[in-house]
Amino acid sequence: MGAYWILFIAAVVVVVQGKIFKRMALKKLNYSRSFKVSTCYEGDSVELIEIIENRKALPVPWLRVESQFRSGLAFDNQLNLDISEGQFNQNHKSFFSLLPWTKILRRHRITAKQRGLYKLGTVSMTTGDLIGLESIVQSKTLTGGILVYPMPLDVSDMDLPVQTWMGEMLVRRWIMEDPFLISGVREYRDGDPLKDIQWKATARTGTLQVHRRDTTADSRLMIYLNIEDHEQMWSKATRPEPIEHGIRLAAGITAHLLSQGMEIGMGTNGTLGETEDDAFVPVAGGMEQQHLIFEMLARLELTRRLSFHDYLAYELSRHEEARDILILTTYVSPRLEEMFQRFRENGHRVDVLPLGDVPSPAKEVSA
Repeated sequence: MGAYWILFIAAVVVVVQGKIFKRMALKKLNYSRSFKVSTCYEGDSVELIEIIENRKALPVPWLRVESQFRSGLAFDNQLNLDISEGQFNQNHKSFFSLLPWTKILRRHRITAKQRGLYKLGTVSMTTGDLIGLESIVQSKTLTGGILVYPMPLDVSDMDLPVQTWMGEMLVRRWIMEDPFLISGVREYRDGDPLKDIQWKATARTGTLQVHRRDTTADSRLMIYLNIEDHEQMWSKATRPEPIEHGIRLAAGITAHLLSQGMEIGMGTNGTLGETEDDAFVPVAGGMEQQHLIFEMLARLELTRRLSFHDYLAYELSRHEEARDILILTTYVSPRLEEMFQRFRENGHRVDVLPLGDVPSPAKEVSA
């Protein structure tokens, strides 16, 4: 009879503790994680901070935390972190046991292997009673993430039209007087404004003299990147390597020319993830412009929004003034050649840079 009561009491205890833990285990159990920085470059090492806190008198005998990241972030080897990685995503799983009023802080060292926007996403927490008969699952959506910029290639030693844009050809093409640069005086000509008359030189020479304005260059460049890996591409690029090289090349050209005082803009026929925003940055200068272009390149998905031919036709329709244009593309077809010629007939200068086989790694620049 004694054994019967022992078994009965044990069964009651098991059921009661199961109900208690199932009801209370996830209460006042806080979970958070965040990156120490919001942006970085390909190849950078960053830190992800994970905090789990049990803010109650009841212990959490076991807790399984599962989460998912896009592939492209490489986690260093670490105890209590099981990672299963697929082609596009990686699943993380960890187990914990928390005493009352306990806080666990973990620091994950991560290497950003590939550009992109990496959101923290959703975390699933599973816990239960002391012997695993009862369990409860709770999901939590986290905000934030990290934006990984493409690593800009060093274009200073490459055989690119960059050298022409920064040289005499650009100055000859976009020459104009700069009202703030004065290089001397010259004789008055019909049409010169009276405010430019240099009266001291006029008195000295006996003829009307005006300020000689020095010249400057209207140095603006528009870069167009084709994310199609071949002309018949339907939706998503199946050969992304040359396009990824083109993205790094575009970043390098942008950083180099902006540092030289040029104004740069960029557009592409790709998409920006889940948003409906155009992958387009208007021409401007300065460091803020570099950040805008790098952010667009980081978020760029190799999914076609328009054919490159149709995209350029749309861009041609909204250009109001002639400018230099650089085309980065994996192929040039007769239809594209015809489109390039239409740009030239409208006064634009068009340079085409083919994106073929990816070359051996070149020097990189920090931006």
